[in-house]
This record gives sequence, C-alpha cells and structure tokens, in this order.
Amino acid sequence: MKKLFSIFTLSVMMMLMMGCDKIDINNTNKPYTYFGEGKTVLIKDFTGVRCVNCPAAAEVAHELQHQLGEDRVFILSVHAGFLATAMGQFPDFKTPEGDEWYGNNSANPLFSVDHVALTEGNTLNESQLDTPLSEALAEDQTFELFIVNNYDEATRELRVETDVTATSDYLGQLYLTVCLVEDSIVGRQVVPGGVDTAYVFRNVFRGTLNGADGESFANGSVYVNDEFTKNYTATLNEGYNADQCYILTYVADKSKGGKILQTAMEKIK
Repeated sequence: MKKLFSIFTLSVMMMLMMGCDKIDINNTNKPYTYFGEGKTVLIKDFTGVRCVNCPAAAEVAHELQHQLGEDRVFILSVHAGFLATAMGQFPDFKTPEGDEWYGNNSANPLFSVDHVALTEGNTLNESQLDTPLSEALAEDQTFELFIVNNYDEATRELRVETDVTATSDYLGQLYLTVCLVEDSIVGRQVVPGGVDTAYVFRNVFRGTLNGADGESFANGSVYVNDEFTKNYTATLNEGYNADQCYILTYVADKSKGGKILQTAMEKIK
C-alpha cells in the first residue's frame, strides 16, 4: 500500500500504476485523442515485461488499430500475471486494478475487446481480435464522452472532468472508469533471442482514479440527452512524464457483464 500512495494521491484516496508495445522512439506524434461522434472500441492488452510473445502480439493489435482508425480504436496495455512480475532490472508495471481485471488467468498475451475484465467469452489471443473489433465498431453509439483535463506543472496537480451524454435511451447499470495512461516509456522487455534494454512501452496503464470497477452514475433507465459529470483530483507522481500522460475513460454496463459501451482519451496537458 505504501507504494501505491507514493505513486498517486487522490482527493478520494484512490490508487494507481502501468502496460506495452514497440514504436519509433523518435516519433513524437500525439497518440490517438478522440474528438467528435462515433462508436469507439477499447482493446485491453494483458501483457508482461518477461513475456517473449507479447511484443509481437501488441504489434498485431496496433496494426488493426491503424487499419480501423486510431480515432476509433484505443489500446490500453495492462501488465498482469506472472510474466508481468518484475525481476532484477525489469520495470514493475503491475497494478491492483490490472490484477483484478486479469483474474485467474495464467497466460500472456491475452486481450479483451470492449470488456472491463478477462472473463469467459471475451478472453482472446491476437489472432482472434479482428472479428470482435469489427462487430464492436458496427454497434450503435449510446453515449458520448468528453474529457477536460487541467494540469498544474508547478504542483503536478491534475483535475479531471468527464462528461457523459446519452445519445439514445438506454437501460442498464452504468459505471464510469477513469484511467491514467503513460506512453513511450523506455525499459527492459524480453523479446525473441534475448532482452531489449531500450524497449518502448506504449499506452501503459498506470491505474485508475476511481477503482477497478469505476464509479456508478446511473442504475436503470437513462434517456437521450441525459448528462452526467464526474470530477477527480490527483497529484501526478514525480516519476511520470506529464508530456506523455493521458486520461482514458470508458462507460461500462455491469448488467451486461462489464461490457464497455464507449471510450475516450485525452492528453493531460
């Protein structure tokens, strides 16, 4: 617990922490930020620093993202499982929330598409991603998400406002989850043939601002144009690069097994 509170101090005393993939380290383009309308989809990539097959699997997910639209498909790299456990000089990217989502699984890499956790029926390998992605993108949009981040560089205080608007009538148990993501972290990763000491980790899940399940904002019927607003305050860990940090939020329906209905992402500064 001491480590968690040293990482992130929230106004409601919540936790934090990280995930993976390879890019050109000289590419300073801002990773996907969503503005506007349209159904979006979240891939959770359950990976590990000592997983030799994870880098190639992550490349498959990112190629699909590129093909289908970087403004519509988001990737959250979640380090969880035995192969994510840090040893020696390997970075420690595990989080309590990631472990909870990973559950009792015992392999990496694993993926979920528009689901909060790895559960029966939505635990996928990289070769199984394309059909669930296409099906999820074809669904009707039921909510819009907008993120307003205010970051104070002097104090490293981060204020997050997330606004949810229903785009149609909907019945369910609705939760909002707010995640911190850090991109382009350089560290050690097991790869075929050895260890890459300058691997670039993409879209690293650092933890949530409101718990693994998020926060309930509606239980029952919501109607088109209904609006909901949630606010959070946190102090960014000194070890995180604020220039590469993002807030990723999603709306999920617990009555549908934690199905994610919409996702958005915005840089903190």
